[in-house]
Amino acid sequence: MSARTLSLSEVVYARLDAERKEGESFNDVITRLTDKKTLTSIVGFLKEEGAEEMWQVIEAMREKSRGRMLRLTEE
Repeated sequence: MSARTLSLSEVVYARLDAERKEGESFNDVITRLTDKKTLTSIVGFLKEEGAEEMWQVIEAMREKSRGRMLRLTEE
């Protein structure tokens, strides 16, 4: 494995250091933070009851938004 040297500001270094989990190297942190998530990687992260509650909240927010839009268009 080859290695590269990077220059980081003190602020960026501190942020990366704060993100480090126990036993992680900076390489591990950067890999974890830059890993692209796919839809299939998050399938099943919610239990059914959590998903239902989420949909109820989303629908309530949509209704509030519709109401605001109607009031604005009537003015």
